[in-house]
Amino acid sequence: MSCEKQLSYQLQNEKPQVVMYAFPMPDSTLKIHASLSANILSTDNSEVLPDMNYSIKIDDKLVASGNYPEGEDWVNIPISPISTNNKIELTYNLVDGGVVKGTTIAPEAINIESIDTVSTFYINQEGIEEKMLRCIIELNDPIIIKNYYQIRVDYKATSTSTPELNEFETISYIKEDKVFLIREDETALINNIDYEGTFSDYLFNGQTYKVKLLVPFEYLTDDSGTLNQELHIHLYNLSPEYYKFIRTKIEEEFYRDYPVFEPINLFSNVDNGIGVIAGLAVDTTIIVLP
Repeated sequence: MSCEKQLSYQLQNEKPQVVMYAFPMPDSTLKIHASLSANILSTDNSEVLPDMNYSIKIDDKLVASGNYPEGEDWVNIPISPISTNNKIELTYNLVDGGVVKGTTIAPEAINIESIDTVSTFYINQEGIEEKMLRCIIELNDPIIIKNYYQIRVDYKATSTSTPELNEFETISYIKEDKVFLIREDETALINNIDYEGTFSDYLFNGQTYKVKLLVPFEYLTDDSGTLNQELHIHLYNLSPEYYKFIRTKIEEEFYRDYPVFEPINLFSNVDNGIGVIAGLAVDTTIIVLP
């Protein structure tokens, strides 16, 4: 049996909000994004923000300003090099007199003290034994300060059509270490979310720690099975804003497939708008495998 009933539902649109994104790093260029949030029924992800001026301050000193090019997704702004503990403030001045602002502090780059590698085997979820390269990455965590990290591993992928051109691609490695486990005080209720190698120092605050991860050998060998590869290990020190943003972003994307759960709110630290301005710093070590 079945029945039909017509329900009347009044869809209410929220007022478009200004969207601001910026991720300052210790270099001479800052990429910024500006747009308007799209109508709920729109097929576009965002809308153009017209006639907007931006200004950038480092430690309360104006270092750049100008008109944001309408319709551009990201804009590169040449600025003075960013140093550790600099306060970066980004302001959007709107044509209607509104002001949108975000602020972050540039974190310190934490050095990779050493990297050890060893071949091992791993039983995957299908019960199949796979050959892996275990990487043990040592870092010295600053005392007292709460730090947030991300480890990214890239490998040199040789193009089959143009072998002379090499491109680096990111490896989806196995997060073997317990630092990658979900904290009890975080919002996620499902324990198989991949947080893309982010973690905090809650297990080793102020101490030297060795993070363990597994890289599948399929990334490290050529078609003949010969081990001949180069790995780039990136250790990011993330500002608290970046850590909260990336983890809530991953959770929101994950929970879209589970309508029984409450929606996840993306972290935002933008006044009078939405988005995030968040700093990060990186130390990189290259491993050349024989």
